[in-house]
Amino acid sequence: MPPPKNRPLVGGLWMLGAVASFAGMQVAGRELSGGYDAFQVLLFRSIVGVVLITPVALAFGGVRNFVTRKPFAHLVRNAIHFVGQYGWFYGIASLAMADVTALTSATPVFGVALAVLFLGERLTLARTIVIAGGFAGVMIVIRPGWIPLEAAAGVTLLGAFCYAVSIVMVKALTSTEPPLRIVFYMMAMQGLFGLVLTGGEVPMPAAAEAPWVFMVGLGGLTAHYCMARAVSEADASVVMPVNFLQLPAMALAGYLLYAEAIDPFTLTGGGLILAATYANIRMSRRRG
Repeated sequence: MPPPKNRPLVGGLWMLGAVASFAGMQVAGRELSGGYDAFQVLLFRSIVGVVLITPVALAFGGVRNFVTRKPFAHLVRNAIHFVGQYGWFYGIASLAMADVTALTSATPVFGVALAVLFLGERLTLARTIVIAGGFAGVMIVIRPGWIPLEAAAGVTLLGAFCYAVSIVMVKALTSTEPPLRIVFYMMAMQGLFGLVLTGGEVPMPAAAEAPWVFMVGLGGLTAHYCMARAVSEADASVVMPVNFLQLPAMALAGYLLYAEAIDPFTLTGGGLILAATYANIRMSRRRG
């Protein structure tokens, strides 16, 4: 087995692509949430994803992208990830975008802890300080106590934890599974989950909703491909804090698309998140 790669800058850039994709997916999910529940949105995402990835997987690797010796590992990972995605889309439909993004910003904290416990990654003092800085930036933005303690917040936070577990499992899978195979099984398996949970019915979106359906599927596909590439290039505990950037990204999206004001707390916290993410990658490159 070849030694694991240690290219934190490359991994960080792939994770940045995942952040951008998730931002687009969150906007599309919000637009669709008025007429569809979370299971239906997840089904849309998987159907579009399978249609898009199948010809790509055939062109770049052929049949080997569909053959795996780890079907059970894919099944467990996708079941956990499906719960995480449900929590996220449920939150999008029930909470303000800023609240959802702030709650899911706990994902890197969960993920780094899991990577240390189960993947044997080192938690250095410098990395701990950087991660704490990113989390502090999130706390500055959300100012604890402002998000109401309600069921939707708990479901969203559970989704963040499940998503962190799924990323760590992807890191383990990348030792033998190429990213295209991982993403294909994700879309195919979660499409079956969604079909079962919607009673076998596929809702037909209106013409005006078609761009959002395509965007939620494309965003899901590119986000998870970028994420799989990111953790194959560097430690999960290096690239996962890049996920903190979703908070300032969604604050900007809210301002541009929904005229949501960006207050000084958001600017300050976002700046701290950016600085912490940049420092994390720089220090990891030096160690590499």
